[in-house]
Amino acid sequence: MTAKLPPLHHVGLIVSDFSAAAADFERRWGVETEDVMDLTWSEAVYDGTPSPFSARYGFLRSGASALELVQPLSGRSPYADFLEANGGDGIHHLAYVVDDIDAHLRQISDATGAPAEIQLDSPLPGNGRFTYVKNAAHGTVVELIELSEEQRQQM
Repeated sequence: MTAKLPPLHHVGLIVSDFSAAAADFERRWGVETEDVMDLTWSEAVYDGTPSPFSARYGFLRSGASALELVQPLSGRSPYADFLEANGGDGIHHLAYVVDDIDAHLRQISDATGAPAEIQLDSPLPGNGRFTYVKNAAHGTVVELIELSEEQRQQM
């Protein structure tokens, strides 16, 4: 059994300096960063341990998908650890909106023959949820995003 891959929602790029990265994309590509927000994830579980953290997020829209800029602000997070491990900015995740995260995790486990390795799991504001899965895409973290019906209608 294989997991069905939904349309790509965004590619997550972790940056150490959000303002500089946003200015660079605007200068080079003429695209402005939208929906910039600082979020605190007080209920996040990172590598199996409760790990509240905060980060700045913003999107560069291009056609059917987007590039998400993410700068860690505080706390232990996959973003801060990514910057440290890679020595700087880079692509961290491929994000997909799914109807049911748990069903997709079961499909990934069935397809690989091993449990899906969850890096991060956290509720989203408005009854949504997001999860980072480490062993789902040949070396790249996969983000699964589950949105409420109201959130889906706003997309």
